Amino acid sequence: MGWRVSTHSEKSTTTDLFEGPTPRHSLLSGRYKQSFAYLTLRTRMPGIMQQIIMRLLSDVPDLVNKYGEEVRKDVKQIVDAIERLKMELNRDRQFLLFHGAEPDKVEWNAFITEMPRPKKSFFRACWLHAECYLYRRIFSFFENSRHLHKYDCFDHLKKEDLMLSEVAMGALARATRGLPKSFEVFSKLLRIDLWGTHFELQIGNFNFAEEDSKNDIDVLVKVADIDRILLVDDSTLIWNCLMKASKTSGNRIVDFICDNGGFEFFTDMLLLEYMVDNNLATQVRLHVKAIPWYISDVTRADIDWTIDFLTGHQDETLSAVGKKWAHLMKFEKIVIAPTSHFWTGPQPYFVMVESDIELYRLLTTSKLAIFKGDLNYRKLLGDYIWDSAEEFITCLRGFRPTNICALRTVKCEVVCGLPEGMADTLLRNDHNWMISGNYGVIQYTDSLKCSCALPGQDNDEKDNRMLGLVVPHSQRSTLVPNHQ
Repeated sequence: MGWRVSTHSEKSTTTDLFEGPTPRHSLLSGRYKQSFAYLTLRTRMPGIMQQIIMRLLSDVPDLVNKYGEEVRKDVKQIVDAIERLKMELNRDRQFLLFHGAEPDKVEWNAFITEMPRPKKSFFRACWLHAECYLYRRIFSFFENSRHLHKYDCFDHLKKEDLMLSEVAMGALARATRGLPKSFEVFSKLLRIDLWGTHFELQIGNFNFAEEDSKNDIDVLVKVADIDRILLVDDSTLIWNCLMKASKTSGNRIVDFICDNGGFEFFTDMLLLEYMVDNNLATQVRLHVKAIPWYISDVTRADIDWTIDFLTGHQDETLSAVGKKWAHLMKFEKIVIAPTSHFWTGPQPYFVMVESDIELYRLLTTSKLAIFKGDLNYRKLLGDYIWDSAEEFITCLRGFRPTNICALRTVKCEVVCGLPEGMADTLLRNDHNWMISGNYGVIQYTDSLKCSCALPGQDNDEKDNRMLGLVVPHSQRSTLVPNHQ
């Protein structure tokens, strides 16, 4: 196989792991045994690697039929490499350089070389660096094989997630046809997209009243909101940004930095379709991962498969949705942005202007960039434990290519922009609130070049009404969960 290691991986020279949680004003790291980072590196990642091995071995008969007996050599070498990586992780070895055909190896090797030696091993490094490195190493084994360089070891999970969500997809598809242009509808689609991961389970457990319709957006947003708590809701600011932009001439592009495939991508597209249909954007650019990433992250191939699956679906509404999305992509109302390996790199986003200036410049041409999901949020904030009440704009550390929105379900200890004292209240009531997936944020900040986020500051109330702006009563939600 084409890959080789640079040297044997050296064991970490330090043994100091701490028993407590990650302290404030620190990077997330597996050094802290009571952190989600430690749990992930110690237990979850070895389990994921074992599942990849089992999936690959189960595919051998199909792979032999496709590539011939020679593919067995690829499979053995990949399995052996993953087993070695598991051992390196378990023993907290130092990161190795890449020496194969990886298109981003120069950037990765420069990053690894510049890491301080005490923080160059799995449990001492920043969690973001260690986790990204693991996923990048895993795909490099496939990438440097003879036959399996395009093999996605996670594609079956993304496909199954969509296929098992047909009830939810059908209900949402019917409920979102022909919706009027209004802030109320837009905010509901934002919430459905935010909570999309749990929607299929929730619609199955929801006790619909006789007067409730499964095809009513007002009912379905109640389904999405069950037992979910929105800690920050800047939906009005996002709407106002888009409405102000819609009054200007020229292209009004929205960049959408994707998270997961499967059903979650379906809810992403419902939101983006609405934005294009209602002239909130003249074009939406989808930023996807260049390689299989974090199990469920969406790739270009996943998007193609999703649209083909919907187009050929026996449900007439789902089929019509698939055909419409294919039409929107054909006529470039929704496009897939040029591939960038920055999204699968280890760097936080505030260094983008230095490490990928072309991508940064591309983002500056849009009116709004929506960053979806937990990993994007961690990269926006640098995987750093800020004070929870610190302002979102401060935590971006100068990353402001355009107006920025974060649409994120909280799944780790990184969070900001909460009202003073809220995090302490949450911790007293729910010790696992940061990793439960039951809490979320819709956060927004405007770029330096624009006052889109400040409705009413340079317009009186009449001007705001003429522009279709919404003046928020409050930018913060209360700590009251939505129960049926």
